[in-house]
Amino acid sequence: MKTVKVAGAIGNEGAISRAPARASTGIASAPIALTRVAFLDHIRYLMVLLVVVYHSVAAYTTIAPHFPYHDTSAFAADITRELFDVFMMPVLFFVAGYFALRSLEKKGMSEFLKDKVKRLLIPWALAVLVFIPLLLYSKADQPPRPFWNYWLRYLGSFETRISFLPQSQTSQSIYWFLSLLFAVCVVFALVYTVTRRWRSSAVLPIVRKAAFGNSKLVTLVLFGMLTSIGYLVSLLLFPDTSWFTLGMFLQFEPTRLVLLVGYFALGVYAQSHGWFVDGKPLGSLALWETLSVALVAAYLVACQPLYADPAGTPYLPVGLLLAFAFIRSFLLLSLLIVLVSAGFRYWNRSTGFDRQLAATSYNIYLTHIWFVIILQETLMEWTGGPVLAKFAIVLLAGLALSFAISRWVIGRFPRAFALALLGLFIFCLAVRP
Repeated sequence: MKTVKVAGAIGNEGAISRAPARASTGIASAPIALTRVAFLDHIRYLMVLLVVVYHSVAAYTTIAPHFPYHDTSAFAADITRELFDVFMMPVLFFVAGYFALRSLEKKGMSEFLKDKVKRLLIPWALAVLVFIPLLLYSKADQPPRPFWNYWLRYLGSFETRISFLPQSQTSQSIYWFLSLLFAVCVVFALVYTVTRRWRSSAVLPIVRKAAFGNSKLVTLVLFGMLTSIGYLVSLLLFPDTSWFTLGMFLQFEPTRLVLLVGYFALGVYAQSHGWFVDGKPLGSLALWETLSVALVAAYLVACQPLYADPAGTPYLPVGLLLAFAFIRSFLLLSLLIVLVSAGFRYWNRSTGFDRQLAATSYNIYLTHIWFVIILQETLMEWTGGPVLAKFAIVLLAGLALSFAISRWVIGRFPRAFALALLGLFIFCLAVRP
């Protein structure tokens, strides 16, 4: 088992080049291999760091009922969760889609899928089938004994259903992202391969035509409208906190699926149409920043009723759901544009710090929840401690520990780490009472 890195896990198959970005507005086409996309790696590891913040603050909010621990709550923690929840995972899906097309063209479907099995499916299996049972066994209230009996019951708890309870998400914890991204990559590879065979004239895999000016704006606005409508329809059908579970493998929120798949598709579209090869961001950064600030204010003010009772979203007035769907969808879109535009303009060179975080961020994603939960549980003994101080300890210590184990343990000895985890699991199956 080779070292698992974000760059490979979400599809960046060596696409970063040190060649300077082309700034001329007259470029009709450019070799995509010469276009630097270091800023997308940076945005990706930034999203992972925000995921750590998102989970570190969960114990101090009133809007994370599925989280295992709940300490003193704070309004700022609720706001943080509400805002981060809008854009983190869709942005990761966008980056994954952007690199997936080039990876598929370069490797072919068979090698592409093998790579996704190695980088997504195997880590998911280790996390969901091995690590989570080990973690939950010591924390569950009087679980069935011995461990092997508990593990068999744990496997039997997975079923195909729609659950309207937010607590149902805990069966895969944070690792639902891996299996869903793997499924999306498989569907994308199949659709792309079949579609390309049907086409009489395929687009050359390496050369892309650059898109200019209003065509990008029209595409983005149309995409925002389509995702808003799709999100509205899903809100009319399902509570916003419901989770769909497909056996042991897939688990996701039905209302968010249109956004996640949509942003993966947008990433594929951006790659296929040569976005970023012309050396320009996606429009005026100042304009999109202003729009983002306005939408954040509207989102926090107008959409609070949905956070007050997200399980009852199908019974809220259609007008409120319409406003929520469009505000949230366009806030997500504007934040993505701000991130990629600012990143392309100001963050397109990698420092040593950037490279270290890019190399370890996927493993940080996989491991940080271990330390976050342990630290939150430990700090509950500090009764009366300031919420900000507890959050800071959880975040900083959790980041430091997950970075350390990602770089110096998993990064250097990935097979030994996986074997040690499996060995502990087998030992528990055999002898743990």
